Amino acid sequence: MKADRKRIRVDSLSRVEGEGGIVLEIRNGTAAQVKVTIFEAPRFFEGFLQGRSHAEVPDFTARICGICPVAYQMSSVHALEKIFGVRVDPSVRDLRRLLYCAEWIESHALHIYLLNGPDFYGLESAWASKDYLPILTRGLGFKKLGNDLLALLGGRSVHPVSVCVGGLTRAPRKKDLMAFLPAVERAFEASLKEIAWAAALPFPEAEFDTVWVSLVHDEEYPMNEGLMGCSRGSPMAMEDFLSAVQEFQVGHSTALHAGIRGKEGPEPYLVGPISRLNLNHGRLPSEIHNAMNSSGITVPIRNTRMAIAARTVELAYALSEAARLIRRYEEPEKASVPYEPLGGEAVWVTEAPRGSLLHRYRLNEAGRVESCTILPPTSQNLAHMEKDLRLFVERRADGPVDWIRKEAEKIIRCYDPCISCAVHVIRPG
Repeated sequence: MKADRKRIRVDSLSRVEGEGGIVLEIRNGTAAQVKVTIFEAPRFFEGFLQGRSHAEVPDFTARICGICPVAYQMSSVHALEKIFGVRVDPSVRDLRRLLYCAEWIESHALHIYLLNGPDFYGLESAWASKDYLPILTRGLGFKKLGNDLLALLGGRSVHPVSVCVGGLTRAPRKKDLMAFLPAVERAFEASLKEIAWAAALPFPEAEFDTVWVSLVHDEEYPMNEGLMGCSRGSPMAMEDFLSAVQEFQVGHSTALHAGIRGKEGPEPYLVGPISRLNLNHGRLPSEIHNAMNSSGITVPIRNTRMAIAARTVELAYALSEAARLIRRYEEPEKASVPYEPLGGEAVWVTEAPRGSLLHRYRLNEAGRVESCTILPPTSQNLAHMEKDLRLFVERRADGPVDWIRKEAEKIIRCYDPCISCAVHVIRPG
């Protein structure tokens, strides 16, 4: 009897950052082959930092990503400051957190309204229907506000230049920051309604148990600080997390994969908004909890298609937190503190919009980089994407080929992959 076989290819994923595709093969209702193919040229992040002065690292790492440069700056600068024993002024800590809020706002808005949102309306792009225009307009308003905050705090909205080892190159005047407060407060009130909009989107039934990983913090929803939390086991130090994770290469990707070390090999895990929300929802303000409850969003979220809802919750949180930080801001006497370069090694993790971003640096006695490791969120999620696709294919193997192809693309877009940040190796295989 002839075997039932379907071969499905997506040669170029749309509405994602970077270059990748999908290869699926279904035989007799079973997923015989599931690959997220990454063919973008490698960028050798760790290599171009070797031999550089520590002072150059924040500016170099900011260039890794145009959408989340703050994340790369923060993970690097915190790791370096850990080696040097630097303690920044509390106001500078707040400004760094506010800068991160601005990045969450602009990045989440981009993904929610331009990249992922159109999938729930059957659209090929955010500009494909005039009926989607009001939704797109709302999203662009949030994104502009995030970009404007980034420009004030970072010197410019893309690849900001204010973050440095020891603090910031300059601190904004209080009156300049306070001028943003009315717009931020209005945007927060508007964002609560967006939670209801996102919760009402038509999510397919696609729940499954998995491992959630993100920073956790006793006092705040985590961005820059905390322990590494996992849905299996107790929170651990950042350096212990690096030991708990195994990076590995697959033949169809110029980006490394990662998994939690185990007896049966590395196990896929999920980083990003769903994991953060599942592990940290108790740190959200009451207004957001109320909006979630009235919209029917319950945690833990086990459906990766609902990432857009988790991102919308985090968009509201970033606006709420930005308003709080602006209200209490007092200009520091000095934007940065002096320090002495030292040799040593440190690991730090911060929460990029797409998930946990780990940096490890080893410096010589002159403060130059001897080696480093950068573990991007997309690299950590790639194995989980393939797990997600496999489960979908085996549930819906009887579907038409074109429909499976389109749904597979939608699944990948839910992760908001930044492929350009993840590519590390010279060639697949």
